[in-house]
Amino acid sequence: MMSQPLKTFLLCSSLAFALPSTAEVHLIFKASNNPEDKKAKDLALAPSEHVLNFVNAELDLHGDLDIIYGAEDGPLFDPKTMSIQIPYEFVHEVYRRFTTDKYHEQGIDEAQATGDAIMHTLLHEYGHAYVFANEVPVLGKEEDAVDNLATILLLNFFENGDEIAYSAADLFALEDQDTSEYTESHFWDEHSLDAQRYFSTLCLIYGSDPEKYATMFEQEQIDEERDRFCIEEFEHQTQAWFEALQLSEYAEDKAKSTQ
Repeated sequence: MMSQPLKTFLLCSSLAFALPSTAEVHLIFKASNNPEDKKAKDLALAPSEHVLNFVNAELDLHGDLDIIYGAEDGPLFDPKTMSIQIPYEFVHEVYRRFTTDKYHEQGIDEAQATGDAIMHTLLHEYGHAYVFANEVPVLGKEEDAVDNLATILLLNFFENGDEIAYSAADLFALEDQDTSEYTESHFWDEHSLDAQRYFSTLCLIYGSDPEKYATMFEQEQIDEERDRFCIEEFEHQTQAWFEALQLSEYAEDKAKSTQ
């Protein structure tokens, strides 16, 4: 039997969630001082507005948040100023990596791939903001947790979200190429290794649609039931984050639509 204090807590929580939120996420572009920065703004504008519209409509953040392009450092979430800070140089670097890799040969032009990676990055940093502002408990490394969140949101809420997440995963793979050998500092870092972030993202993509990505795994991995693990991991991460984000009604509707 549920105790009276617990009943009161759940009632208050549900009433608080029902109240309309006045908090908003704002998108700010600092002055672009050269043609490269202006190009970075052009590359970032549409994907950033897409993410902005989604989080303002669907995710109830307890406090206003600014997404600032043209920052000195980042990408990062700064809890002191409640802002996500992204330098124009980061956008340049992402575009350069995809261009050097001739990413268009995979059927996605470099500008689109850059936008995809930016969407994943913004959702990742928004995850930090949500965890901080809404006091969400995280067991384990927060960087891994919000990596998963960004991918889960793309896969569940965004059109062609799997393709967007795939571009983001490929960026991790490209960044991993910068590492010729590992030192202790790599293992002390708050982030997992880029190669691990790449495979973790692919795992969730596979788990979201095993038929579409049936050729992702080698036979050796199938024998080790890695494919089964990724299906379970996608389901687990989706359920856990939907509960943390108070998206249970959406989860129920989705479950009904698949029956």
